Amino acid sequence: MRPFPRSFTLALAAFAAVAVTRDVAAQAPKRFTGGPVTIVDQGSFFIGGQTKITEHASIPGAPPGQTPPAPTPQQITIGQVYVQFQIPGKIKGPGWPVIMVHGSTHSGAALESTPDEREGWYPYFVRKGVATYVVDQAGRGRSGFDHSVLHEARSKALAGDAAGAAALLPNFGRISDTQAWTFWFGHMLPAGSTIATGGRLIKHGDPGDPQLDPKTANPKEPHVAPVFPLDAVGEYYKQLLPNAEVTLPGSTCATCTPQELAPAHTWTPQGLALLVERLGGAVIATHSQSGIMGHHAVRILKERGHLNLVKGLITIEGGCSLPQSGLTAADFDAIPYLVVKGDYANVSQQCQATVDAINKRRADKQGTAKADYFKLDEMGMAGVTHMMMLDTKNLEIADLMLDWTGKHVAKAPKR
Repeated sequence: MRPFPRSFTLALAAFAAVAVTRDVAAQAPKRFTGGPVTIVDQGSFFIGGQTKITEHASIPGAPPGQTPPAPTPQQITIGQVYVQFQIPGKIKGPGWPVIMVHGSTHSGAALESTPDEREGWYPYFVRKGVATYVVDQAGRGRSGFDHSVLHEARSKALAGDAAGAAALLPNFGRISDTQAWTFWFGHMLPAGSTIATGGRLIKHGDPGDPQLDPKTANPKEPHVAPVFPLDAVGEYYKQLLPNAEVTLPGSTCATCTPQELAPAHTWTPQGLALLVERLGGAVIATHSQSGIMGHHAVRILKERGHLNLVKGLITIEGGCSLPQSGLTAADFDAIPYLVVKGDYANVSQQCQATVDAINKRRADKQGTAKADYFKLDEMGMAGVTHMMMLDTKNLEIADLMLDWTGKHVAKAPKR
């Protein structure tokens, strides 16, 4: 076969390049937000944290054949909380800022936009006239973690102290891709199988869903498909990361039950309390793992005599224990309190007890602030998942929270 003339080959390549360029140019970038917004300020900063002197900030190195120098004490900063914010040009609603806190295995990215490239709660609240602050929990994401703990464990292991090394190595909790699916979006079949043994993932409501068994299913509570954008679940999995706050030290709380506090219940609550003080008052909105962190932040502010700076507390499928966080129902006499659950989660008896305890005080003519438990499935919003800020109904849920705060959070003074 005779080869094509070089001029023909070059012309064909040029034509293909032009075609590809035109095709790319024709694809306008997708717009994430639902409309324009005017902001007067935006930025990021860190809050909280403390310095630590350690010989394990880095591992000394040396050229091949040479002995590395001995480590020297260095100062690092640990336990800080990363904060990003936007302030709209026109403030609406009560006027107080909202602080948003993500849950386990996530970072503030979960609040920015959705896996299928739609508007997240963070920009939506700003577009609706709310100054919004999104954090990465201490030890997570851009807040960083204490890597020196791992270096110290390595040093002990090399010195032959296996037990000492093992004692230092923390257990990094993390929700895997598979667990995220089975926790929130569906099931793995057959029962007892794993991803390695050929287990098959199905979504809620699919044929074979064990919760559709006519012997156990409740006809008054239809089990429907999740409204999470599962076509983009692979993009969602990319934002999952280890809970590296376990590299930080814990603390104690004299009024809490139990009194020993995990690192997660130590550093992020401290950062949130500092942030509320810096803002001169704010509504705290937490999700999942951070639910109890919001309560601990309220307790810290109470201890500092600044309980009045908490303008509202929203807990989305998270912990609500008053004893665990060293609080009482009376602490919410002037703090509006909202709990939200989706479709697949059971009613939290802990959260229901807290809401009931607060409302009992209202029945006894004590306190004035509103306490509600929004059970979205009972409100006709089926298919809402634990990751509701990413669901296709995420903005409808945001509107419910905005409407609630507009009705029940006291208005901020004009600044």
